[in-house]
Amino acid sequence: MMHVDCRNKSEVEAARSVVDHYDALAPGDRAEAVLLHYPKQTRMWLLEAGVRHAVTRDPDGAWRLAFARGLSPALGTATGFHHLVARDDGTIWACQRSPVVARIDGGTRRVAVVAPVLKSGSHLAIDDSGDQIVVADPAAGQLVALRQSDLSVAHRWAVPDGPQLPLVTADGVICVTGAATGTLTIIRPQGGGYAMQTVEVGPTPHDPALSSDGSHAFVPCMGSTELAKVRLADGAIVGRCVVGDGPSHAKADYRRKRIYVANSWDGTLTALDEEGQVIASVASGRWAHALCLTPDGGQIWVANFLDDTIAVFDAVSMKRIALLPTEAYPHGLDISPDGKRAVVTGFAADHTRILDVPSCQLLARVEIGRGGAHTAFIHGSRMAVVTCSVADHLACIDLENGGKVGQITLAA
Repeated sequence: MMHVDCRNKSEVEAARSVVDHYDALAPGDRAEAVLLHYPKQTRMWLLEAGVRHAVTRDPDGAWRLAFARGLSPALGTATGFHHLVARDDGTIWACQRSPVVARIDGGTRRVAVVAPVLKSGSHLAIDDSGDQIVVADPAAGQLVALRQSDLSVAHRWAVPDGPQLPLVTADGVICVTGAATGTLTIIRPQGGGYAMQTVEVGPTPHDPALSSDGSHAFVPCMGSTELAKVRLADGAIVGRCVVGDGPSHAKADYRRKRIYVANSWDGTLTALDEEGQVIASVASGRWAHALCLTPDGGQIWVANFLDDTIAVFDAVSMKRIALLPTEAYPHGLDISPDGKRAVVTGFAADHTRILDVPSCQLLARVEIGRGGAHTAFIHGSRMAVVTCSVADHLACIDLENGGKVGQITLAA
């Protein structure tokens, strides 16, 4: 077993060293790393990378991390297609963890435009008010706005600390967190251009959700137990709410005016109203992280990264109604617009799972290619499209028959 001594390294250098040694292992091989510090920012880095580990504390206070290499390399080092978004007309936009953004016709499954305009892409968001696609480029420290039709660059904004998860309101206000700096950057349309503001929100902020009227962002801060409520008009923090240890991803139910947040370090799910009053906190699973709601808001589904499970909750009672096994490292969790099917990817796997939402039953395991990450649905069809970051293609799957019906790749 490989042993790695990181006690003479900074927190950032130690985390990077663990990831590098993880990637150097063969699948199934094990290693152990010793760190002088194990802060929540390091935990988040390793969680997001998919470096799943067990932690013990030595008598001298050092932290000992035991980990085994999965089938895939660390998430950030796979350079293929990672994230995608789709519009109701069937248009798909996808980015690689490379310079490439692509526009794809979901009906014909053809790549229409390829634009190498980034340093290394992460996630996208649709800005229909500005006819733009907003792409996070953490390697360049930028958010990039691309015209939806031809993917030409409309704007580039320098934002602190490797932005990854952009969020856009119906009015075209863009915001994104910066984990290391504890900030939220807000970019507002103003006088034909944009005004940018960066505000401190709390330690290690991650994936925010919008209020029902789009006026506020609820920002989970993974380095704390708090959710910060930020008024987007002026960046003022108008409330804080204690939810759970390590709040990571937040989702909103606009009809009930509720916010749900997965808390990674204590493995819980918290529901609260838009005034910040906690309704309930319930156990989900270790490294509870990604989550989504059924379209009717009746259920909440949470991916527990360390357990390889999905926990399903009734939104009214907050009772857990199912605990479902997944592929290794269920990075992506998405529910179809009709509420019938859930697609759960496994980043450290070659398969994805299709689940029947009403019955919480497994319908199919579909071999799609390694590094399944995120899913988009083709409106008016029964097809879903999944990014495979390691295999570097988009897999097209039939939600009814449970089979792979094609794949989309870039021309060599």
